[in-house]
Amino acid sequence: ILEKLGEGGMGVVYKARDTKLDRDVALKFLPAHLAASEQDKARFVQEAKAAAALNHPNVCSIIDIQEHEVPGGGKQLFIVMEFVDGQTLRDRMTDQGPGAGMPIKQAIDIGIQIADGLAAAHEKGIVHRDIKPENIMIRRDGIAQIMDFGLAKLRAGSSKITRLTRQGSTVGTAGYMSPEQIQGQDVDHRSDIFSFGVLQYELLTGQLPFKGVHETALAYEIVNVDAPPMSAVRPDIDPSLDAIVLECLEKDLNERAQSAKQVSIDLKRFKRESSRTRVSRTIATRQFDTASAPEQAASAPGKKSPAAYLWPALAGALAIGLGLSLWSSGRSAGSGPTPATRFLVTLPDSVTLSDVFNSLALSPDGKNLAYVAGSERGTFVYLRRMDQIDAAPVPGTGGATTASFSPDGQWIAFADAGELSKISVLGGAPEKICDLEGVFSISWGVDNFIYYGVVNGGLFRIAAAGGTPEPLTTLDSAAGEVSHRYPQLLPDGKTLIYTIKQNQITTFDDALIAARRIGTSGQKVLQRGGTYGFYIGTGHLVFVRGGTIYAAPMDPDNLELTGPAVPVEQGGWMNPTSGTANIACSNTGTLAFIPAGQQSRETNLGWIDRNGKIELLQDFPRNYYKPKLSPDGLKIAVSVGAANDDIWIYHLGRKTLTRFTFAGGNHDSPLWSADGRYVYYVAENGTFRDICRKPWDGGGAEERLTNGLNIQGLRSTSPDGKLLTFTQNGDIWVLPLDEARTPWPFLKSRAAEYSPMLSRDGRWMAYESDESGTPEVYVTPFPKPDWKRQVSTGGGWNAFWSRNGKELYFKSGSGLFVVDVVTGESFDFSQPRKLFDPGGDIQDVSTDDRRFLAIGYPSEPASLKIEVALGWFDEVKKKISKNQ
Repeated sequence: ILEKLGEGGMGVVYKARDTKLDRDVALKFLPAHLAASEQDKARFVQEAKAAAALNHPNVCSIIDIQEHEVPGGGKQLFIVMEFVDGQTLRDRMTDQGPGAGMPIKQAIDIGIQIADGLAAAHEKGIVHRDIKPENIMIRRDGIAQIMDFGLAKLRAGSSKITRLTRQGSTVGTAGYMSPEQIQGQDVDHRSDIFSFGVLQYELLTGQLPFKGVHETALAYEIVNVDAPPMSAVRPDIDPSLDAIVLECLEKDLNERAQSAKQVSIDLKRFKRESSRTRVSRTIATRQFDTASAPEQAASAPGKKSPAAYLWPALAGALAIGLGLSLWSSGRSAGSGPTPATRFLVTLPDSVTLSDVFNSLALSPDGKNLAYVAGSERGTFVYLRRMDQIDAAPVPGTGGATTASFSPDGQWIAFADAGELSKISVLGGAPEKICDLEGVFSISWGVDNFIYYGVVNGGLFRIAAAGGTPEPLTTLDSAAGEVSHRYPQLLPDGKTLIYTIKQNQITTFDDALIAARRIGTSGQKVLQRGGTYGFYIGTGHLVFVRGGTIYAAPMDPDNLELTGPAVPVEQGGWMNPTSGTANIACSNTGTLAFIPAGQQSRETNLGWIDRNGKIELLQDFPRNYYKPKLSPDGLKIAVSVGAANDDIWIYHLGRKTLTRFTFAGGNHDSPLWSADGRYVYYVAENGTFRDICRKPWDGGGAEERLTNGLNIQGLRSTSPDGKLLTFTQNGDIWVLPLDEARTPWPFLKSRAAEYSPMLSRDGRWMAYESDESGTPEVYVTPFPKPDWKRQVSTGGGWNAFWSRNGKELYFKSGSGLFVVDVVTGESFDFSQPRKLFDPGGDIQDVSTDDRRFLAIGYPSEPASLKIEVALGWFDEVKKKISKNQ
């Protein structure tokens, strides 16, 4: 031992020489009058263990803990610490003179180092609880180090250790204690942030923010009185620096700065921006000096005229000044991270987004926004650069349903009804990757594979260059899993996050979000209740539930959430029936989403006459689709969308709606038998979708008519009731209702064919095909498709026959069209003519052919808007930290 260095409430510190390693160290001894206290010994040991876990240049290192034999018997604990050759921050502050603050740059440099040291301690779960100038050492080389973790508390420690580290209600030093310390409440890392704010305030102004004349008055001010702005004491302090420090001094824990690391980042940003301002001022001054000596400037060969310097200097100074002014005002108005810059992208009235598929995508660098939108011209991927106003459809993406950017942002992958393709953002022809159907969303991973989930199946991936899809997950039927969907590959390149649909849920608000390592069989549920989960660079899981976007802190190494989910945005346009959400996020912190208050997905049932006049059948909107009128015209079988869709029967006479099927997977595509006794429909059976039937009044058991098919839509029955037509894998099939019930293909081709509708006499088949590149309506003979005639021009779909067999209706663009037909030994038709714009879906007609059975939105849809938030990550972190 060489000399005594100091003394405090928890020990005496000596300078000593380590004779083994030939170095100077500091020894801290427990005071003799406390040596008999086992409690204080335990606290002393804890201090050593806690501080020894830290290895940071701004924290004093702990080398060892030993015991010293005391004369007369007994032992005394001491800690061997790094010897810091320098002076305390209190001494450094005293050197400035009474009431004088440090130079701003020096005070900020010291503050950044202290914040960095605290951040390292807090990450280890260590709270100092006594941050003050006396516990900060400034080495001769200018490095600041935090000393004396004697009051440290392990947040993750046991209740026993917690009790050992708590000495009554006023542990700490008066004037630097947080409100919760003064009131005897439990403390966490945010108490250190408050004390840091007091210290930083004093460094910059030379005064404490709270100035009670005695300890009781001081305690009252800390708990109840807001600190005055530093600029009121020292006018040359920038308001944005004021905002950083005052956020540390918030009384409310949830309003206070939530992490020392973020405080350090804010101070570094201020320092950096301030340096830029000084440089710009210096450059501008030098240029004006040149302009003030025109003769010298003009006489110097090769030099520019003064005007050549003057205007760039003015422009540069104004631009930088304006930018800093905006930044500073933003910081002052809402202390903490700068609020995200937001703007709206308004789609034209003629353009709509899908609520079945995810329509939004952002490039990883946040420079490009893509969305899939439909219009009378068809559905395309639209591309909008963030530095431009307008979006333009990407040629070659017709029929797209969902899209995703490549990791380098140079390609867009998109799926349509039957293929997965990619196209360069610079243009050119699309390149087919593989055949693909039944996909709601795709995700291009950092490993250059494209990930997707299929309806009634697990997850797959395929190389972006093409090849064979690789299955990644299988469904757990015992747990009622119906599908895995919306996969996202984490940055580690080996972990997937995805949504699980189960057969007992009625909305995706009740779905599961899970994670698993690729190549393993086990999955881990992260969130119960929510859909469309994805991980962002702030360390949070983002997902959608109802009309709200949530975020929860996540540990990607252990695949678990480490805190509660917190609402971060209103919107997302989640589809409760498919679990799709319209939301996208870049790696740089840009968010794009459909804000709240957009179009409603709920629809009404109603009649529309041939002039377009609407008559509602009921006034309780639901997610109705594919209504079918019974042969007697008295009942409607209609699908009602949910996470697991069901079929309901609406009785026109009684005006009642009765449930016909009951969960356990999707039930849809209702179709009446020719005699009206049965309702046929498609039901999920594990990973398959088969045709079933029941008596319309529910008086009999469900009868399964097929086994192991993947039916996309059940469309029509023959007039004699002996055949059903349906679509499977983009081809048209027929199911005989005889004893064998062996389905046979009617139309199989490379094109996608849908909506097979038999004529009223059973001799013709109307259907939809995309063989021309655009969906069009065709008619062919039945049962042998020897030839075909194209009925629609410029697009057509959802064709159905009039009850008298003399007209054929179809949808094209936003309108309902009709052609007069002549049937018999041959087929002929008139020029298509438009009846009206239904504003909804029409798939059937009344028995007298005077009205159409339709579903439509309760109100006229407004123009859709996409909200874009730049710098969104900071907002997420702040909102999460306020709720911790």
